[in-house]
Amino acid sequence: MRVGMRTHDLDLEIPFAIARGTTSVRRICVAEIEFDGITGYGEASPSAYYGDDPEKAAETIRGSEAVIGDDPFAMEAISDELRRRYPDSPSGRAAVEAALYDVAGKVTGQPVYKLLGLAGCGLPVSSLTVGVEDVSSAERKMDFLRTFPILKAKVGFGDELALLSLLKAETTASLRVDANEGWSTVEAVEKINSYSSEFSIEFFEQPLPKENCDGYRVLREKTDATVIVDESVRSAEDVLKWCGLADGVNIKLMKCGGIREALRMVWVARAAGLSVMLGCMVESSRGITAAAHMASVVDYCDLDGNLLISNDPFTGVKALGGKLDLTDLPGLGVKPAI
Repeated sequence: MRVGMRTHDLDLEIPFAIARGTTSVRRICVAEIEFDGITGYGEASPSAYYGDDPEKAAETIRGSEAVIGDDPFAMEAISDELRRRYPDSPSGRAAVEAALYDVAGKVTGQPVYKLLGLAGCGLPVSSLTVGVEDVSSAERKMDFLRTFPILKAKVGFGDELALLSLLKAETTASLRVDANEGWSTVEAVEKINSYSSEFSIEFFEQPLPKENCDGYRVLREKTDATVIVDESVRSAEDVLKWCGLADGVNIKLMKCGGIREALRMVWVARAAGLSVMLGCMVESSRGITAAAHMASVVDYCDLDGNLLISNDPFTGVKALGGKLDLTDLPGLGVKPAI
């Protein structure tokens, strides 16, 4: 199999803000794997927070040619070897794995979700994330926001109370809150109890720093809220320690290394009694579609990264109105934008 790689810069329609900072452009790397005249594609959208970057992702994709051999179905062995060689670029590994799944689906004439054994399973509704420094930016997008039954507000910076008040007053959506580690324990207890009462928040995502286990114990004691951890979990091994400290985990292909590890995390979470959310980075439709193929095994979805950009280079799954629109096209079912 031969491997190629190209990059794209994704432009955010509105600068995307979380507690750690604001992003206006995201560089992605696309893996291209050719097998017997068939080419499969996968996306890496690396996050500096996890020590990943476009250079590491590109190195991983290019270096995978020495690993993948001539059998696109040898994904378990390939994924294990890539993790050994390239531990610092989970997004690069995810891109290679997605490209292999794309090849396998095209070879067999089947969509990836069928290769995963997930035919006949329903897909959860996706939320749309609202991450803005200036609430007026959300006001200008209100007609679009109203089309979604679930909205996730980024908090931990700016006037979060004004944002939540706006979303509550101007939409009928269920509200979720994501602090991206932006609160202290004392602050989290106060805000979780207050916001739960005032805004009927469905759940709170990563309210405290990722290693603050003692703080999460306090939240269990002093609030009745549902708490999901995101930055705290990157692998199946990470999931187990959150049993009894949180109610669920947020899995992302770009931070765990691909579909195979994501599925391991799902099964471990189920065994531990934790709910499962499937999230994303800022990604094109290629990355979002890869995640959507396994979405039927999770409880919550936040697959909206391609809805936040203005120059998507691909066409695939778009969760417009929260509905994930998977097709039966072979492989991932993603095409270049025309």
